[in-house]
Amino acid sequence: MMKIIYKSSKILIVFLMLLVQHTFAQNNYYFPKATALDAKVPSPEQYLGYPIGSYFTRYERVVDYFRELAKISDRVHVESIGKTYEQREQIIVTITSPANYNNLEQIRQDHLNQVDPSKPALSSNAPVIVHLGYGVHGNETSSTEVSLLTGYYLAASQDAETKKWLDESVIFIDPALNPDGRDRAANWHNAYHSFPAVGDPIDKEHQEAWPNGRTNHYFTDLNRDWLNLVQIESRNRLVFFHKWYPNVQIDFHEQGTNATYYFEPSPKRHESPVIPQFIYDFNVVLAKYHAKALDDIGSFYFTKENYDNLSPIYGSTYPKFFGSVAATFEQASSRGILQESSNGPLTFAFTIRNHLATSFSTIRGSVAEKAGLFKVQKDFFKYALEQGQKNPAKTFVFGDSKDVNLTQKFLGLLLQHHINVYELADNTTHDGKTFEKGKAYVVPSAQPNFLLVHSIFEENVLKDSIFYDNTGWSIIHAYGLKYAKLNATIAKGNQVTALIPGKGAVEGGKSPYAYLINYSDYNASKALYQLQLKNVLVKTAFKGFSANTPSGKRAFGNGSLVVPVVGQTLSADSLYSALQTVAAETNINILSVTSGFSAEGIDLGSSNIKAVRKPEVALAFGQGVTSSEAGQVWFLLNQQLNLPVTKIDLASFSRASLGRYNTLVLPGGNYSAWDKETVGKIKAWVNEGGTLITFQNATAWAVQNEIVKERLSETEAFTRRGEIPLVSSQAAVKEKAPAGGAKDALAKPEVERLDYARQEDVEGSRRINGAIFQADLDISHPIAFGITDRKLFINKNGPTLLLPSANKYATVAQYTSKPFINGYSSKTNIGKVANSAAIIATASGSGEVVLFADDPTYRGYWLGTSRLFLNAVFFANLLNGGYR
Repeated sequence: MMKIIYKSSKILIVFLMLLVQHTFAQNNYYFPKATALDAKVPSPEQYLGYPIGSYFTRYERVVDYFRELAKISDRVHVESIGKTYEQREQIIVTITSPANYNNLEQIRQDHLNQVDPSKPALSSNAPVIVHLGYGVHGNETSSTEVSLLTGYYLAASQDAETKKWLDESVIFIDPALNPDGRDRAANWHNAYHSFPAVGDPIDKEHQEAWPNGRTNHYFTDLNRDWLNLVQIESRNRLVFFHKWYPNVQIDFHEQGTNATYYFEPSPKRHESPVIPQFIYDFNVVLAKYHAKALDDIGSFYFTKENYDNLSPIYGSTYPKFFGSVAATFEQASSRGILQESSNGPLTFAFTIRNHLATSFSTIRGSVAEKAGLFKVQKDFFKYALEQGQKNPAKTFVFGDSKDVNLTQKFLGLLLQHHINVYELADNTTHDGKTFEKGKAYVVPSAQPNFLLVHSIFEENVLKDSIFYDNTGWSIIHAYGLKYAKLNATIAKGNQVTALIPGKGAVEGGKSPYAYLINYSDYNASKALYQLQLKNVLVKTAFKGFSANTPSGKRAFGNGSLVVPVVGQTLSADSLYSALQTVAAETNINILSVTSGFSAEGIDLGSSNIKAVRKPEVALAFGQGVTSSEAGQVWFLLNQQLNLPVTKIDLASFSRASLGRYNTLVLPGGNYSAWDKETVGKIKAWVNEGGTLITFQNATAWAVQNEIVKERLSETEAFTRRGEIPLVSSQAAVKEKAPAGGAKDALAKPEVERLDYARQEDVEGSRRINGAIFQADLDISHPIAFGITDRKLFINKNGPTLLLPSANKYATVAQYTSKPFINGYSSKTNIGKVANSAAIIATASGSGEVVLFADDPTYRGYWLGTSRLFLNAVFFANLLNGGYR
């Protein structure tokens, strides 16, 4: 027995010696200049049991480690800021000296004075605020590992420089901006990691399956959600951002395996035309610290190329709209423990080390340059206020008395961005639009946050063609909410600082006859489905009418909902109770009526009032489908309607029983994997009464497979990147025939020749990267129920161009002759989009197909078109009785 204990003790001693040696080797690799590390503070390797870079750390272990540091070190503090959809905790780690932490609230209040140009600038003795944001794209995995090492070093280092950092800065670490995506990627790489590691790029470890870990639970790219604030992670994070307005904020990313390392400054052509140049210039100041840090470890890098830096949708640009010197850092990705690259074998540890070096160079540069950073932020808010005062549009007014919930949703977004909003003092009319006191709001241009006001309300027509993402992002267009720009100030009431909870109710009490809901409110579709879930029969009016009430006539437009009392499976009392519940939950007013005789228009017994079937929705999912679009549909149906959509993998369609669904949604993607039998199965399902809804290239697929008899434009040959060809899709060259008989036989093709250096500009101009276009919407059509303005704004970022339908009633929306509104698009592309069809609803047998040329649910915030998609879900099957 003693021998066994002795041997076990020897094994343990040997193991501990090896661990110490391993830890020393790791520290030497990651912290080559460290002179003194507190042994009481466990390194990530000691705590987790494996060297950083040899395994992908699950997110809960990341949180555990930071909480352990907070127990041991008085430099480290952990704050919870919310939870993700998958219930992972979002945390912020604060690291600073104990003295600073004890005075943290005063530091914060002093720092917020930067926003007010009338208040004095920060003293140079104040600590600089540095925010390090890691891993917004979950499968860009190195940065979350870096957060562990950064936290460890700042907690353990006894170096004089580190102590100076802690005294002169407050450092925030967000270890994983996208915890759900992080674990999806980490689990994949851990599951397929080999021992020894395999560097072959084709190995399964490096080939994540659909939808991969880049995005969050609903497949949203959180690095495109800072302005839109659709997702819970973004909303949680923004609350913290606005408590501090960091002086420096870094967004850590990964790029292609064959790249090196990127840090800002960004290309001049990709800078925002509204952000002052001195914000961008300060990235040049900090760049020298990053360059030295990477030079010291022999890592190659590049700057001033590739990456967009103009839109507040990004985590590296949104902070610039509040005076932060923010930047993107991009490390070549190993997408696993080891991968071959054009620069040699790329290890996970190497990618971690580079991001760690620039994490420290960020802190080093911020502390050294903090006086300049304080001045930049103070000057920024002065600049923003001055620009707002000079802006031709002095005031923006918004709000629709017929759409209270959309108005409140937009108001809530502005308040989350800390934009100054005021009540409308008096009823007013501008541009033919009437705004009512109590239901409309005023946003002045003259305010410190004017640059964000500009981004939300104004059209930004961009000249450059080389952008890799959305160039049109103004949210007022996306929401489709009534608004006006005024070239003068108007009387404003009290400032709005918080939303007042709505109070939907059943007006008029219990009815023996029927109840009415005006469908013009954004939440009307939510109320409709909630009633259907309670087994309430709901009908919709294909024509408008006016109901008699004790207070006079009340107008109800196309799509208004009628709930009869007779014919329900519920008793009158239960029906009334259900309506009260739904009214309260959706903030919708429901009117009780005692007669079916209308003051004007159709009566409640009209055949133009039709029962709405409860949607049973299937959504195409899996490899081949554009994951972001699938996620947007999933999100919208879940979060707006509380509808449990069934997600069917493309490979499962051949054996799926489609008869249990009445609605099938095909987001954009590649459906070529479906064989003739599967295509035939879908055709038969539609012909038997199903509703098929398609987006973008799924629309092209439906036309090409003759599921509908509609036509694509002959210039429909966009590529998947949204390109329109400069030559016919039928030929790569143009024939130029000389004049005169027999010589025609000698005609040679004319081939366009351009300088190689022009390639990026010329080819870039062929793309439409999410520009805003205008279409004319048939507001009498059931797909447009609830919409009161024929002017429809659409975010066009896909390949499909539809010709208007031969059926003169089927083109729901058509691009205007001059459709371009916002962003970037070449004149050639604008001409090709002009007068094409945006939405077509057409019959196929007993069913209906609704074709969207674009993505109506774009990034979850394009509410003006997403409500048309919801209408297709509810009402498309009712079209078959119309004229064809």
